[in-house]
Amino acid sequence: MSYQVLARKWRPKTFADVVGQQHVLTALANGLRENRLHHAYLFSGTRGVGKTSIARLFAKGLNCVNGVTAEPCGVCEHCKAIEEGNFIDLIEIDAASRTKVEDTRELLDNVQYKPVLGRYKVYLIDEVHMLSRHSFNALLKTLEEPPEYVKFLLATTDPHKLPVTILSRCMQFHLKALEPSQIANHLGYILNQEQIPFESLALDKLANAAQGSLRDSLSLTDQASAMSNGNVTLNIVNEMLGLLDETQAIEMIYALQQGNGEKLMQVVDAVANKAGDWDELLREVAENLHKIAMQQLLPQTSLTEADHIGFLAKHIAPQDVQFFYQVVVSGRKELSLAPTARMGAEMVLLRALAFHPKFIGQPLNVEVSTQESSPQSPSSAVENRVKPSSQTVSPAIEMPVVSQAIKAHYQDRKKSATNESVAKTAQSQVAQPQSPQLAEPLVNSPVLGALNGLDQLDAMPSSPSQEKKKSDRLAQHSSEKLTALSHVVETPETKSAVENPNESEREENDSEVLGEDYRWEWSNPELAQIEQGPKPSDIKAAILQDITPELQQKIVHLTEEQDRWAQLIEQSGVENLTKEFALNTFIWTETESELKLGVRSSHGHLNQDKHCKLLQQSISHVLGKTIALTVEINDDEQYLTPTDYRRKIYAQLREQAKQDLLQDPKLQLLEREFDCSVDMKSICPV
Repeated sequence: MSYQVLARKWRPKTFADVVGQQHVLTALANGLRENRLHHAYLFSGTRGVGKTSIARLFAKGLNCVNGVTAEPCGVCEHCKAIEEGNFIDLIEIDAASRTKVEDTRELLDNVQYKPVLGRYKVYLIDEVHMLSRHSFNALLKTLEEPPEYVKFLLATTDPHKLPVTILSRCMQFHLKALEPSQIANHLGYILNQEQIPFESLALDKLANAAQGSLRDSLSLTDQASAMSNGNVTLNIVNEMLGLLDETQAIEMIYALQQGNGEKLMQVVDAVANKAGDWDELLREVAENLHKIAMQQLLPQTSLTEADHIGFLAKHIAPQDVQFFYQVVVSGRKELSLAPTARMGAEMVLLRALAFHPKFIGQPLNVEVSTQESSPQSPSSAVENRVKPSSQTVSPAIEMPVVSQAIKAHYQDRKKSATNESVAKTAQSQVAQPQSPQLAEPLVNSPVLGALNGLDQLDAMPSSPSQEKKKSDRLAQHSSEKLTALSHVVETPETKSAVENPNESEREENDSEVLGEDYRWEWSNPELAQIEQGPKPSDIKAAILQDITPELQQKIVHLTEEQDRWAQLIEQSGVENLTKEFALNTFIWTETESELKLGVRSSHGHLNQDKHCKLLQQSISHVLGKTIALTVEINDDEQYLTPTDYRRKIYAQLREQAKQDLLQDPKLQLLEREFDCSVDMKSICPV
């Protein structure tokens, strides 16, 4: 007997064999049991979900020798003939090839004849939406009122193309696309019956590639079995479907979570070397992000921290998962617009990295120089982390700060002015709404105007041409000040102000703000005697950084002094996930030729052969001899990993920083003067 493909061999023979579609099967079975049969049924759904198979099973139930039943015997001559496709009273018509109205009329001419063998004459019209408009019109009357022994079973993948007049005459059933888990389970059952070895992950890939179609999955399984010579493995399926390594998408998410641009580009290069599909890469990243989000919302007992998804779900913030997912999904739409598909995928990943939460809020390191700017050495956008600087560019010009003396002076001037023209001018300018940018002075004062101009100039980067404009503008404001002040002295209010020495001195002191030789001095001499510490901008930038590079290097050095295993790891030069794996292990037992390492169960997912092999080679090179390396799970808390040592040292440094800060005389003075307290949670070493 010739070979029969799986899709035909495993076609359902009873309603119980149908995968899914219980909402349709229940209605049909109840109709058959109670003999409540409609004259026309319409089955719709995507390809390969069982439309034609269910229609044939329904025809079996109508014409079984044992009577109308929801459980046809399958062994009588009628059931066997329907299975073989040669039952005379089951007329199967392919509407895609018989679209003409003449074909439909020929069909309808035979409706008047009673069935030859069966109980009912069943017309199964597949792809009914392909019929022409005239064919539908010819079918209308017969479809509405057929003879009692005639049943119409219509199947289509596009019910929207059917006329409403046809839809209203049928009982409609929409077959759903199958879930990947349903398809994978059914494939596993079939392969077990066929005695074909397989891998579960390979079936999951086939189920996903089928996109809800069971027939497609069986066809792909046939192809995979032929390629592997009867052994369906994950590598064969990936090669056949052109899929990527399943770990690559996970590694990308790890790199995104850590803000590691180098690791991200390494994975991109690996995908390019295998000629991977870039859209498929982004799809897998989005799919894994969805799994992480679902795990965070509905934790599953089957997934633990030892699993990649479970580990990432515990260590990535939900808002970060949603952000990465949005960037990746939106970026898939732009691949067709990019110069190349790889370039488009890289820009999507770099976009997610550029707006990484770790980099949001850090000040831009913009150097202000009046001389020529030195060229910067090229570096990656991720590793060139923004360094804190005392000179930053303000994103917007803030409202200038005006001394209380000047404000009070001009408020009194506004209230007590006797000159009508001066009063009208002041009122019109004060009535203007205050805006954050203040393009015009608050009142008609040269001092306030100069202050506004000075604040705006200080907030902008300088250049040689801008420096010249700045000096000219300051000279202009100074001349306007002298002119206006000479005019104002003539008024009675200004005369009183001049006669009052205190007020005159305040105005003179405030006007000195315009001078370039102005220097701020301490009002409290005690503060001037205290040695100046770090600038506030440096402290703020250090707080924004979780751990500064200097502190990290110090912690690593102290860890090497306390732990020999940490020293060996740093000397070995391992990087990325291998180094992360090594830092979360400890030396359990050690001999001359063997190292037995222990790893916590929470980091057991990092225990992979490639990491162990690379670590063994690197440690052997450092020790100058070949050693055997074994790794086992050990949750004994008496053993400390290099990561544990680092956390312990960081806690000690933080406690020391708290003690030093509380004993600082400047801080104690601020607490006494302003009656404030220190937020202990905000203290961290830098």
